[in-house]
Amino acid sequence: MSDLRDRRILVTAGSRRLGAAVAVDLAAHGAGVAITYRTSSADAESVVARVRAHGVAGHAVRVDLADGTAARAAVLEAADRLGGLDGVVHCASAGFRPRPLAELTPADFEEAIGATLRGGLFVAQGAAERLDQGGAIIFVGDVAAVHGWPAYLPHSAAKAGLRALTGGLARALGPRGIRVAIVHPGTVLPPEGSDAEALAAEARRLPLRRIGTPDDVAGAVRYLLSAPFVTGAELVVDGGRLVL
Repeated sequence: MSDLRDRRILVTAGSRRLGAAVAVDLAAHGAGVAITYRTSSADAESVVARVRAHGVAGHAVRVDLADGTAARAAVLEAADRLGGLDGVVHCASAGFRPRPLAELTPADFEEAIGATLRGGLFVAQGAAERLDQGGAIIFVGDVAAVHGWPAYLPHSAAKAGLRALTGGLARALGPRGIRVAIVHPGTVLPPEGSDAEALAAEARRLPLRRIGTPDDVAGAVRYLLSAPFVTGAELVVDGGRLVL
């Protein structure tokens, strides 16, 4: 169990789903947490309240991370609100919907790339300005970044871009003592309305015979934030899906 007491961490897209789970988990382990959100102030306020319930600082910053300039500025604002910055977890993702190759449009691709990859690069740029030695940037990727999914090509490409950023940033920022790593979740939070029988069938195929939970991913993120000799690393949290 990682102790993050007195650490100050920004979680992008922290108002819902996996980002919210990561934000609250970090707070439960002692970190002050800022989150970004794009539209739902009510969800953001709810997560901030849950963060503060652990006796730590909690803040929310509204931003469209697809705008690179705004993404960088949001990191600087979060650092100011937290009184400094020790880590960033980039959970933002968009454009996750199945689409055959023949039906893809430039707008589909732009949506997927926007908050995920463009946002990730400029969030990292802002973080590099504020992180001190020992700080960390953790990207939340996807197993689709490793083995692209034919029905989710823009999403796969965006997450694969984060994979490339991880290695490049690790080399760029390593001499300053700033670490960069990426977590690749498998199926953790299926979209609302997902077919229960299909999910059960997928679970039976996995070596560990179950679908993942947000806690599985949050624990991996927490480890990477706390591992002083780990950088440029990819941590797959998929129940064995990629070894099938």
